[in-house]
Amino acid sequence: METAQMTSLLERLFKSHEELLALGERKTEVLKLGDMKTLDILLKEEDLQVKKLQMIEKERMLKFANVTLGDVLEQAGEQEKERLIHLQEQLVSTYEALKSRNELNQELLEQSLQYVNMSLSMVQPSSEPATYTNSKSNPYNTNSTSLFDSKA
Repeated sequence: METAQMTSLLERLFKSHEELLALGERKTEVLKLGDMKTLDILLKEEDLQVKKLQMIEKERMLKFANVTLGDVLEQAGEQEKERLIHLQEQLVSTYEALKSRNELNQELLEQSLQYVNMSLSMVQPSSEPATYTNSKSNPYNTNSTSLFDSKA
């Protein structure tokens, strides 16, 4: 019983991670093109997929709170063991690919942000004067008006 439930759960986790990976790959292409509208749509899809993944994880915690995959493998038959191990390997490789894809997308976003900041700094005028000004030539000269008139 536990073996069938664990297999079903791992299959759903694997599919969910595969869908996240496909979204990540699409996001990479969109980032390269700079299409912000499509990126916004992909981010919403990704958010839905993450929520789906969280629900699967909650279900896993409810059904297998104190049970590990190793425990289930000990009880499983030979075919079931092979299937579970294969699913575990697929899930780990998909997770690693998703992790590296997310790192690539993070770098692309940072580069885009640097480009935008550089473009903005080139467009905006500098607040400092381009030439040297000696603002402290006479420290006793103040432009403030005094209430006491010494000429009187």
